[in-house]
Amino acid sequence: MENDNSTQLALISYLRHELRTPINAIIGYSEMLLEEIATDSDSFIISKLKQIFSCGIQLLTLINKHLDPANLPTNSHLSIVTVSEILPLELEPFLKIVIDCCEHLLKQATTELITDVDKIHTATQSLLSTIHNITNIVERYFQLQNIKTAQKNSYLELTTSIKKDFITDAIYLEDRQKKPAERSGHILIVDDNESNRDLLSRLIIAQGYTVTTAANGLQAIQMIKTANYDLILLDILMPEVNGYEVLQWLHEQFRHIPAIAISALDEIDSVVKCIEMGAEDYLTKPFNSILLRARIEACLEKKRLRDREVEYLAQLNSANQEITLLNKRLKAENLRLSAELEVTRKLQQMILPKDHELSQIEGLDIAGYMEPADEVGGDYYDVLQTNGRVKIGIGDVTGHGLESGVLMLMVQTAVRTLMENNETDPKKFLEVLNRTIYNNIQRMNSSKNLTLSLVDYHNGKLNLSGQHEEIIVIRSNGTLECINTINLGFPIGLEESIEGFVSQTQIQLEAGDVVVLYTDGITEAENILGVHYGLERLCEVVKQNWYKSVQEIRQIVIDDVCRHVGSHKIYDDITLVILKQK
Repeated sequence: MENDNSTQLALISYLRHELRTPINAIIGYSEMLLEEIATDSDSFIISKLKQIFSCGIQLLTLINKHLDPANLPTNSHLSIVTVSEILPLELEPFLKIVIDCCEHLLKQATTELITDVDKIHTATQSLLSTIHNITNIVERYFQLQNIKTAQKNSYLELTTSIKKDFITDAIYLEDRQKKPAERSGHILIVDDNESNRDLLSRLIIAQGYTVTTAANGLQAIQMIKTANYDLILLDILMPEVNGYEVLQWLHEQFRHIPAIAISALDEIDSVVKCIEMGAEDYLTKPFNSILLRARIEACLEKKRLRDREVEYLAQLNSANQEITLLNKRLKAENLRLSAELEVTRKLQQMILPKDHELSQIEGLDIAGYMEPADEVGGDYYDVLQTNGRVKIGIGDVTGHGLESGVLMLMVQTAVRTLMENNETDPKKFLEVLNRTIYNNIQRMNSSKNLTLSLVDYHNGKLNLSGQHEEIIVIRSNGTLECINTINLGFPIGLEESIEGFVSQTQIQLEAGDVVVLYTDGITEAENILGVHYGLERLCEVVKQNWYKSVQEIRQIVIDDVCRHVGSHKIYDDITLVILKQK
C-alpha cells in the first residue's frame, strides 16, 4: 500500500509538471502583452488577450483541482485512470478558446505581437496534445513502474523515463546580448523549456537586470565556473543534471551565489528539499510576476549585504594586518626611543651636582633633589663653582620627555660655558644664554621654552636674577619671606632677545638662614581629589623645620609631598634645592 501511494504521488507530480509548464507560457505571455499594450486603442486585441489570460487561469484551477493528492482515493491505478479520462473533457474547451483567440490575433495583430502570440499558440497546442495522450502516459507509467526496482522508485527517475517515451528533448544554447541593466544584478536562468527561458528573461530584463540563460543543469555548471552571477533561477526537472544536483553542487562549490528554485512542482516535499539543499526561495509555475520581482529583489539584496560583509571583513583583515605590522614597527620604535630616553636620563643624572661637590661650597650647606615624572625630566638645577664664584640655577622646561630633557642639557652646558668665560653681568649672562637656546629651539622646530632663575652667591650675599617660582627665605628667627621673581626676567627661548626684561635683586643671609628653590612640580602636585600641594603648605613645612640640616629639610618636604599625592599619579617633575647659611 505504501508503494502504491508513492507511485500515485510520483505520477501526480509528473502530470502537474507537464500540464502546468505550457499553462505558465499561456498566462505569462498574455499577462505581459496586456501590460505592454495597456494604452493601445485596439479593443479587439485587448479583448482576445484577456480571454486567453482568463482561460489560462481556468486551466490552472482545473489542473490543481483534479491533480490534488488530497482529493484522490487510495486506489492509485483506478483514480489516476479516472482523472486521465476527465481532464481532457474539462480542459479541451478552454484550450480551443485559446487557440481560436490566437488564430484571430495572428491574422490581425501587429508584427510586435505576433511572436509572443505564436508562443502562446504553440504552448496551447502542446498542452492539447498532452491531454489527448494522457491516458497512454498513465498506462505507460504503470507498465514502467511494474518493472522498476524499489531503488528506482524516485520521482525524477520515473518521470525521466516517461519523458524519453513521449517527449523529444531539445537543448537550446542561449547567451543573448541584453541591453544595459538599470539595476545591478546578473541573473542566470536555468530551464530546459525554451518558452520558460524566454518568458522569464523578458520579465526580468524589463525589471532592469542583466540575464543569461542555460538550457540544462550541466550547461549551467560550466557557465557558473567561468562567469560571475548574482542570482540563479533554477528549474528542478531537467535532463542529465537536474535542479537538485545543481543545488547540491552550488552548496559545495559556490554557496555565495543564491538560487531560487522555479518549478511546476508544488508539493511540500519538493519545496522542503530545495530549501534544505540551499535554495534561498521556491516559486511554483505559473508564477506571479509581482511576486517574482519581489523575491528576486529580496535575494539580490541579501547577496549585496553578504558581498558587502565579505568586503568589509576583507578590509578589516587587511586593516588588522596593517595594524599588526604597524604595532611591530611601533614596538621597535618604542624600544629605540626607550634606549634613547635611558641614555638621556643617565646623562641628566651624570651632570647633576654630586654630594662631594656641594660639600666643598664655602659658607653654604646645600642639598638637592630631582625626580622626573617620566623617563626624562624637563626640570633643571645645578650648582657650579668657578674662580671662587658660586652660581646656583633652577629652571623648568615646558613639558617633559626626550625633547625637554635635551633642552635642559643645552641650558646646563650654556650656563657652564658662560661661567668659564667669566661672564658676571646678569643681563649679559641671561641675554647670551637666551639667544643660544632660542637659536637651537628654532633649529629643532620646537615650541619649548623654560623659566630660569640664577643665584650668584658670595660671602653671605645672594644676587638673584631671572624669572621662575617664588624664592622662600626662612630667617634664623623663624621669619618667612617670599621673593617674587616675575619682574626679574623672561622665559628663556621664547623671544630672540630678553635683555630689556632682566633685572637683579640681592638677599643678605645670616647664619642659620634657609633658602628654598623649587619647581612647580611640588606646589602643583595633586592628590586624588585634584587638590594642589600649594606654596602655603611648602612654606609651613620649611618654617617648622628650618633649624634642621638641609638634608633633613629636603627629606621632610619630599615625604610630605608624597603623603599628599598618595596613590595619585605624579604628572610633573619634582625638583628641590635647599640652601643654608653656615
